[in-house]
Amino acid sequence: MLKKISFSLIFMLSLVVVSQCEINENQGPMIADPDGAYTMQIIDGTVSLDPLMAGYDTLTAFPNAIIGEMYETVVGIRIPNDTSFVYDLGSGPQLFENVQINSITVNSVEGIPMGFTWECVGGPADPSLCSWVGGDYGCIRFFSEGLVADGLAGTGTQAYPLNVLLDVDASYDLFGIPVPIQLTVDDLLNYYVLVIEESNTSSNNEILDARQFGIFSSFPNPASDNCIIQYGNDITSEVDFRVYDILGNLVFSNYYHSTVGYNEIIFDTSKLLSGIYTFTLSNTTELITERIIVK
Repeated sequence: MLKKISFSLIFMLSLVVVSQCEINENQGPMIADPDGAYTMQIIDGTVSLDPLMAGYDTLTAFPNAIIGEMYETVVGIRIPNDTSFVYDLGSGPQLFENVQINSITVNSVEGIPMGFTWECVGGPADPSLCSWVGGDYGCIRFFSEGLVADGLAGTGTQAYPLNVLLDVDASYDLFGIPVPIQLTVDDLLNYYVLVIEESNTSSNNEILDARQFGIFSSFPNPASDNCIIQYGNDITSEVDFRVYDILGNLVFSNYYHSTVGYNEIIFDTSKLLSGIYTFTLSNTTELITERIIVK
């Protein structure tokens, strides 16, 4: 059973451009933010850039993506040979030092918006895998699969917090006996944010937080074949999605699994008659109501 840990893995990350992994091997073990990145906090659903306030997470935004343009950014990774972390074996958290890293693998990336994806360049054993052994270097490339789509900027600018989940295979020497450790780390690379804006002139103060329960956009609207409903959630839950016609009759309902951050529902409108419809979206605590037009 995987257990949540406070992980102090010593990574070196550096952002590069044009799909190249250029890492400064003379740099000490630390995080190197990319050119164009900036520090931000999300307070009450909007971004605060300065001054930083106590009690709120400090995040790092990638260079902004622009609607109608291609996007790409690359994170370079250096895997340490050993590390230390706090881990609970069942009797309470303990500090383990000199833990030997066998491999680290990218499990998944949470929060990445529609039309964006990621890929890795792995270690020398198999460069196609997002897996590296201690001492390896590699890259994670985040990019748009086409021009950044309309609607992803919300009302002007939209923030998509990302979380890179890592599978760690390590071993710890306990009284001369190697103890295998396998776990998924979900709190190490959870501070990066992808910001999408309509243009370079958008105001950062307009940024909304994808980790609040709310609708970003529903498009196209009017819709003919499909309507994509993009929403954020502040909890992992099942969401109840219902669609009503103008007379209040229920015409569609379904439950969808939702995670913290960005989510989307692709709703088939092709079987509906032309007209105005209302949909509701609810998690365990909140309810949202919006209108869509079917043509």
